[in-house]
Amino acid sequence: MTGQISEGKINEVREQTDIVELISQYVSLKHSGANHTGLCPFHSEKSPSFSVNSARQFFHCFGCGVGGDVFSFLMKTEGLAFPDAVRRLAERIGLDLEERTLSPEEELRDRQRESLYRVNEVAAAYFHQLLMEHPLGEPARKYMKVRGYGRKAAGEYHIGFALDSWDGLKKHLEEQGFADEDARTLGLIRPGKQGRGDYDLFRDRLIFPVYDLSGRIVAFAGRVLDDSKPKYINSPESPVYHKGRVLFGLYQARQAMRQSGEVLLVEGYFDQLALYRAGFPQVVATCGTALTSDHAQLLKRYVQRVVLLFDQDAAGKQATFKAMTVLQEAGVPASVIELPTGEDPDSFIQGQGAEAFRVRLEKARSVMDLFMDDVLTEAGSGVEQKVRAAEQIVEKISGLNSELEQDLYLKELARRSGIDLDRLKQVNKKAMGRGNQGKKTYSAPAQPENYPLPEPPFSGMTGGSDPKSARRTDSKPGWSRSEETLLCLFLQKHVSREKILAAGGLDLFNHQDALEIAQILLDNSVDSEFEMKSIISKLDPDKTRLLTALSTHDQGQFGENVEALFSGCLEALTREKKKRQRGESIDKLRQFEQAGDTENTKDLLKQFKNLK
Repeated sequence: MTGQISEGKINEVREQTDIVELISQYVSLKHSGANHTGLCPFHSEKSPSFSVNSARQFFHCFGCGVGGDVFSFLMKTEGLAFPDAVRRLAERIGLDLEERTLSPEEELRDRQRESLYRVNEVAAAYFHQLLMEHPLGEPARKYMKVRGYGRKAAGEYHIGFALDSWDGLKKHLEEQGFADEDARTLGLIRPGKQGRGDYDLFRDRLIFPVYDLSGRIVAFAGRVLDDSKPKYINSPESPVYHKGRVLFGLYQARQAMRQSGEVLLVEGYFDQLALYRAGFPQVVATCGTALTSDHAQLLKRYVQRVVLLFDQDAAGKQATFKAMTVLQEAGVPASVIELPTGEDPDSFIQGQGAEAFRVRLEKARSVMDLFMDDVLTEAGSGVEQKVRAAEQIVEKISGLNSELEQDLYLKELARRSGIDLDRLKQVNKKAMGRGNQGKKTYSAPAQPENYPLPEPPFSGMTGGSDPKSARRTDSKPGWSRSEETLLCLFLQKHVSREKILAAGGLDLFNHQDALEIAQILLDNSVDSEFEMKSIISKLDPDKTRLLTALSTHDQGQFGENVEALFSGCLEALTREKKKRQRGESIDKLRQFEQAGDTENTKDLLKQFKNLK
């Protein structure tokens, strides 16, 4: 078959394939901390140096340097081309790729893009080898060591080093048979002046490869080893790289982002590395550009909250508030972590440690709250200045998707500014009218899942192939994906009754169907065994249908990820509980306000902020 596979289908195959389960069919793996380790299948070794990270869905050998995702592994072990690897894994999970025939122009374009990807891959290997082995790479190795990074970090991110050479990379690519034109298209080499010939863009710099969501290298960032300027230079845009659509570290962080439901967004490459190493894998960095609407839509696929962590100076605050606006327009809640003046995530982690940062993360405040503080502080006490500041703040508040959030922030602004609340509401209404002119009707997207789950057992029970669409029909169960997976784990004996009870028992479940099924299973399980005949005899036909579907769900899809799935379910259910409590708090808040109970209103407002 010579058809084209859509990028969406490729991502779907990648995300539904468990890399630990796949590689376990070829390599004997042992669980070790956050990773699984074994003997590398690509070179001969006696001590295990081959590591598979389940959260990042990535493998790497610290012996031979080979690494990649599920496609890379299958391509290397089976000798397959990329499209064939995608098809093989799609068949494995039962996914129809819906390929189509390419036109001659599309085939030419794809061949050109493949050539560019290959040039980047060879360039990355060249830079990496210089850092790891070349004598002239010693200054870069020492620099990495001073910053607290060794061979392991360099191997995981394939960090490299560019020599202080006019055309070292150019000559290497020519020796490998690549045309200069491809390297020029990627910006790796540039035309010299006065007849000196093409020269390398990256010279005497540490090199960070930038990956797209397919795990392909699309660009590079180069950092100086001293304080000279510019500190960073980045690859220009090319047919395979658009900086406004790519985030550094997203390829490695996306699974952790799903599991946590949030992403930490930083500015620097070392900031991203520092937080990842410190135990915060849900971190990405912008690639030398401001956050764009494409970035926001990309993050929205994986998380429910973006935590901004930019510099504390004026430029950093400006970048924070600009990002707030972009995220607000995309309907993504944003918070901010404030570090001491002069600190960045890298220096803070090194100086105060991961636990101190975790405390800061837990205390992250709404960016809107910070914006309100900053604008009012800048305005001072003058009446005209305060009015202009309030108008500026209301303009931002009017862009929030939730009217309840607007209401709460307007009350807070009235309290801080002394301006009448009703007057602020009038200004907000006008601002909303201006903002809606020319806008398309907004439809809230389906909430992305927060952790990797197998296909739910109910995806094929009603008409239609889209499980999310099917879930909305009347015959579908009334529960969340996390509740559904937890019930599967319990019913199929992956998780014991005692473990369920210890984690919260029935308090874990919110939806009525899930609560009733959980109650039945907990009441009728003895030593993790279920008397199914007895259970079914007590159920109506609808509940019998739901229970049967749970019990017949393919157990093999859970693989070795049971603990990770269980933890992911608990985290997701905790978030669902907080969301439910927030809604209850808002209802109470309105009741207290209508009754004129200012004391309880004030206390409940504090509780609501903590929940948010």
